[in-house]
Amino acid sequence: MAVFMDFENVATSAEANLGDFDVNTVMSLLRSRGRLLIKRAYGDWGRFHRYRRPMLENGIDLFQLYSVGVQHKNRADVRLAIDAMETVFTRPQIDVFAIVSGDSDFTELVHKLRDYGKYTIGIGLHAATSDLLRRACDEFIFYETLVAEEIGDIADELQLPDPRELLRRALLAAEQKGETPVFAGRLKQIMLGLDSSFNETNYGYQQFRAFLEAHQDLVTIQEQGMQLYIGLRREPHAAPAEARPAGLPADEAPPPATKPVTDMGQRYRSFLREAGLRMVEPGTRRQVLADFLAALRAEPEAISLNTAADILKDRYDGENALTQKMSVADVMRLLIMSGALTFAGGHAASDAPLAQTAALTLERLMQDCDTAYVWRLVEGGLPVYPEQLAPVLYGFDAGPAAVELLCDRLFEREMIARCGDAYCVAPRQIARLMQREELALATTNVTRTPLPSGEPLTVMTAEDLFKQASDLRQKDFAGSAQRYLQAARVQLELLKTGQPRAGFDDLKWYLTSYCSVKAGHAFVTANYSEAIPYYLAFFGLAQEADGVWPRIQRLVNPMASYFFAIAGKQLNEVVPSNLGRSPAAQVALRIHNHANPNVGFIWEDLMTRLACVNLGMIRQTYREVNALMAPIGSLNNLPAGDNSARIEHTRTFLAGLIAQHERAGEIAAEVVHAA
Repeated sequence: MAVFMDFENVATSAEANLGDFDVNTVMSLLRSRGRLLIKRAYGDWGRFHRYRRPMLENGIDLFQLYSVGVQHKNRADVRLAIDAMETVFTRPQIDVFAIVSGDSDFTELVHKLRDYGKYTIGIGLHAATSDLLRRACDEFIFYETLVAEEIGDIADELQLPDPRELLRRALLAAEQKGETPVFAGRLKQIMLGLDSSFNETNYGYQQFRAFLEAHQDLVTIQEQGMQLYIGLRREPHAAPAEARPAGLPADEAPPPATKPVTDMGQRYRSFLREAGLRMVEPGTRRQVLADFLAALRAEPEAISLNTAADILKDRYDGENALTQKMSVADVMRLLIMSGALTFAGGHAASDAPLAQTAALTLERLMQDCDTAYVWRLVEGGLPVYPEQLAPVLYGFDAGPAAVELLCDRLFEREMIARCGDAYCVAPRQIARLMQREELALATTNVTRTPLPSGEPLTVMTAEDLFKQASDLRQKDFAGSAQRYLQAARVQLELLKTGQPRAGFDDLKWYLTSYCSVKAGHAFVTANYSEAIPYYLAFFGLAQEADGVWPRIQRLVNPMASYFFAIAGKQLNEVVPSNLGRSPAAQVALRIHNHANPNVGFIWEDLMTRLACVNLGMIRQTYREVNALMAPIGSLNNLPAGDNSARIEHTRTFLAGLIAQHERAGEIAAEVVHAA
């Protein structure tokens, strides 16, 4: 198989609707279809630099296409099409071509590939996919179906075909050709020919066989050897009740059609994957954690999670241990969310040195990581049933006792509480959020906001208010902020009363959105002193260890750019243009080294306040300023020496700020240890 990815098309659409584009999930699907001989992605990798690592880890060749005006899109399309057609002639053994894009410009390319006898698979987002391209492909897979928490939630939006009607039509077509009973693989080909977007996973089935077995009221299934053959079930018309022969059992009537239901185990896996916390198989989880501990103990100095991840990936590369290597990022994410680790400076961040590692044990890490899975499900509003979660965490034959123990730990910490036969977020955990000092202004506004009159207190009401707020965001800051506030108020009430499906992560997301809009409104109206507490509240919620981080992450750079620019705006000084689009580190460097030294002093004060609520943001800015050393001369039109001095000035300040907080954390730890 050859894979050609129009990365700007799919990544931009995914970020606008679903968060970061999930490279690993797409590539896992494609690997399941065959051996990938060519893997290429086209885009401006300066703009999409954060995707470079997962792309390279999946062996994808990156083709750089610089963004130059409106012609960039056409240049990417042309280059991809040329390379695909070149592959047809230079690699004739490749008979499957996957085009990862929704752009209608590739419709003719797909037609031409099929003219040459190639099987074509398309992957794209529904909102950004041309119907022409979808119908042109032999098979088209909507990206949303790969990452959605529950297919039922998006089926209507994606306009997926009625699977029963499609199955019936395919069998009728096979009958007309005299092919019934038809081989199951051939049947699926016919269904794809009728609608290229059909895929059994869209309806909650992992295999086509499971899909067929769920519709035995419609089909007959014959197993010959290892092959399945399918026919259309034709039941005789049932006699009226009064004419039914005596003694005929009622259960001989065809069973009623039922809508397939996804079991909770699949829902748990899907939710965790969408939440950026994929379920790692228990044996692999234990192995990677054991190797993580070994890496910590082998290093003479304290290392960060990022460094540990690099060490493990290099090791697994050398051992050709692909499963473990692909799981490293997931286990590192699990560790940072688990609360098992102590980070220098006291704020969890993947690039912060780890402290107090000598006391760590494998069993403790395993238990804390498993607990993180349970908490993330409860936080997301899913009902946790130990007997159904145990096979997901520990294997198909696992009993509920281990999960019950994890729930007990969370209960003791007052993070979860019993709600009927499942669990919900505990009142104490909700109070911890609402009482956080940096959120005081936002949470006070939430609690003072009256519940919307005439509206039912449901999760749907909160979601509708949030959607209204998002629609207003670009044209009415005040109206948007008010609806975000109402959405948070409704969600808070639902959580306090233990309503099913009410997500604690949604409350934090609504609060984050409210703070970002309030900060933006205050900034554009030049009320900078009012903007600062909302920016700090936003960054207080934008913690890498928090479950809501994957949703917030894409907002961090633009919010940081505007926050840094306040230092110049307060003194009516010129600040960099294109705030929100420029890398925040570039804005920081220019503001800190402004011609007016008072601007730099104000920026230092802002960073000092930021470090108190989110030291990880200081580390990130420090890391990105370091990376500017090479290109900054061309960006600022300044001599290289001047830029080196400016970078060193900003680096020194940030390094000192980080060291100050790390030392404070060490002193606090010593006090606790002495006590």
